Amino acid sequence: MPMHSHSLTLEDKVSQARRVQAESQSGVDAATMDSLVNEHRKETKTTGRKSKSSPGEELILDSLLTGPKRPDPAWNAEAQAETTWVDSAGRVHTMVKNRPPQPKRYEQRIFRNVDRSVFASASGAAGRDYVLGQGDEITVSIWGDKEKEYNLVLNREGKVFLEGIGQVLLAGQNLDQAKASLNQRLAKVYSGISRGSTHLDVSLGKTGPIRVFLLGEVKEPGGYVFTGHSSVLSAMYFAKGPTDIGTVRNLVLTRSGTKYPLDLYQYLLKGESLSPHSLQDGDIIFAGRADALVEIRGDVGRSAVYELKKGEGVKEILEFAGGINATAATHKMTLQRIFPDGKFDYIDLASPRDYLSGAAKMALQDGDRIMVEKSSETAANFLTISGPVKYPGAYEATGVTSVSQLVAKAGGLREDAFLSRVHVVRFNPEGSSSLFAYSLDNTLSDSIALIPRDYVILYSLKDMYIPDSVEIAGAVFNPGKYEFRTGMTLKDLVMQAGGLLPHHENGKAVVFRGTPREHTVEQISLDVEENPAVPGIGFRLNPNDFVQIPIDPKWYKKEIVSLEGLFIHPGKYSLLYPGEKMSSVMSRAGGFKQNAYVEGGRFFRVKDSVGRVGVDLAKAIDRPKSKANIPMVGGDSIYIPDRLNTVKVIGEVGFETSLLFQDGASVQYYIERAGGFTRRSEKNRVVVQYANGETSRDGYFNRKPDAGSIIYIPQGPEPKPVDWISGINALLGTLGVAAAVILSIQAVSK
Repeated sequence: MPMHSHSLTLEDKVSQARRVQAESQSGVDAATMDSLVNEHRKETKTTGRKSKSSPGEELILDSLLTGPKRPDPAWNAEAQAETTWVDSAGRVHTMVKNRPPQPKRYEQRIFRNVDRSVFASASGAAGRDYVLGQGDEITVSIWGDKEKEYNLVLNREGKVFLEGIGQVLLAGQNLDQAKASLNQRLAKVYSGISRGSTHLDVSLGKTGPIRVFLLGEVKEPGGYVFTGHSSVLSAMYFAKGPTDIGTVRNLVLTRSGTKYPLDLYQYLLKGESLSPHSLQDGDIIFAGRADALVEIRGDVGRSAVYELKKGEGVKEILEFAGGINATAATHKMTLQRIFPDGKFDYIDLASPRDYLSGAAKMALQDGDRIMVEKSSETAANFLTISGPVKYPGAYEATGVTSVSQLVAKAGGLREDAFLSRVHVVRFNPEGSSSLFAYSLDNTLSDSIALIPRDYVILYSLKDMYIPDSVEIAGAVFNPGKYEFRTGMTLKDLVMQAGGLLPHHENGKAVVFRGTPREHTVEQISLDVEENPAVPGIGFRLNPNDFVQIPIDPKWYKKEIVSLEGLFIHPGKYSLLYPGEKMSSVMSRAGGFKQNAYVEGGRFFRVKDSVGRVGVDLAKAIDRPKSKANIPMVGGDSIYIPDRLNTVKVIGEVGFETSLLFQDGASVQYYIERAGGFTRRSEKNRVVVQYANGETSRDGYFNRKPDAGSIIYIPQGPEPKPVDWISGINALLGTLGVAAAVILSIQAVSK
């Protein structure tokens, strides 16, 4: 949920700006933004002044912490964007998003976003030029006249031991050289090697550890332990690549006093292998400062910062960035350059295509930034057509001057085309549009010539057609509305509705047909029996007819009720006729079991969500003509419980409890044994619910509780406390007045 500006803390503003920056086209992730902001805060907190940053970083941090600055329109007009929000007071706030921060170097994206465990394996493929050293494991395989296999590990002296031969020095040899050495020594044991009937091969197994030092401008310099077939690339992965100023194109590998120059772009951007291929124990890799770091952004394949060697320029950085996109503008590029006095300015360059073709050349220097603009040109020489043509879409406008010509170019009209009205929308330069109407069934379609970017709209008869309907109700499987079709008969409609239900009234159907002119409805009675000779079957329907299939008045749908509990034969029963009374249904269940508590029987009605109904079942059985013997309906159920021996007292009493039932005992009897009333009891609103569900609020005087009854005492308002002090003061006042009166009388009498 967005936060309002008045409630945003400094941390919130930084987080909000960081999210905006991370989602920009620059490719900078949130982690980099976190690092920049944290460094800025730490420097400000400890020194009280801003940290030294590059011009790009300073702009970013100032924008995050103090608010956006006005961007330089010459450099980054395309990158400007506005974010608007409304605070709780209704005030509108607008934040201008300035130029995104300087993107990470291309190499840093590669070396800092990888799982190091990928390079942690001690085994793997190695070339035949791999130089063996201490701890390496080799497999010597012999086959032919003799078959044998040796698994050997080079010891501290770089030797292996072979039975019958002794120590063989292999350190410093590659696999092919080690094979020749072993072949010469084993020929003394296996004569077949000299004759050519026995063969030998040497392969590399696990490699021993080597120590390699990465120094200079790498993210994590120091000494590393690798496996013997590790490469310079894997070492750079462990060191997390170059720093912001470090080189990857002028690396120096020092081995036994010999220096080997390395250019990682040879591998990263050209896919060529590096030499030496594998590292050796004691190798030193040194990364100095890059000659030139140049940023390129805009409509290129990969916007990033790339390293250039001396003499390299615009052509090379365009190639490093993956070339320009198809949408790149054909006009000049813009170069931002920092001059010796520390100020920067802008230089116009030629078209990027001129540099890629070699027609233009320009060397670049450290800190340069190049913007490749995206073309803003839009398509102009086209016409668009939509609607009932075979191939709607956009077409070249050359040679097409009329609607009929454009229709022909789109494959012609479909059969559902509406010819009397065709619209042409013409877009004007100021943003408005004009509408022209044509007709394809006369010469009006060629009265005004089409111009490029016109939009022709045709309409379909199907879109204008509103189908009529007919409706059927009553004794059919699927009553409802159905689409009317010319020639539809009553039988057709009945079949679409799934056919007649078994309980339809034989030979009956009623069609209600409106007469619009007279504003009346005509009723037509028909016969719909499955007899071809009956004329009603083939009765033709009109649009909006309403058909009623009557239900047989003698048909009675089964109604199921449930008898549960202590009946002799509990279960589900069907009512024999509508309104069968409960005494009749219960008698069909065979009566009750010996311990059945009929007086506490419960009656439930599902229909209309009535629920439990208080009915005296015992009275309904004993006196079938009484009002207690009510008719049953489908879904009703009767439950006869086991005999109960308790009465429950709940509500505002001393102790809510269940008491043993005492025949003839009153409500007051049970309340007193539950602890009596409390001071908040509503004594005049006591409710008794009897076992059969009936309730009474006059239980004190009429019907006594039966077994299974529940007595409920509701809670009243909190009694007001007695103000003894006010009462005593009032009494004393009254006594004082009385004493004064007596004294007055006595004085008068004297």
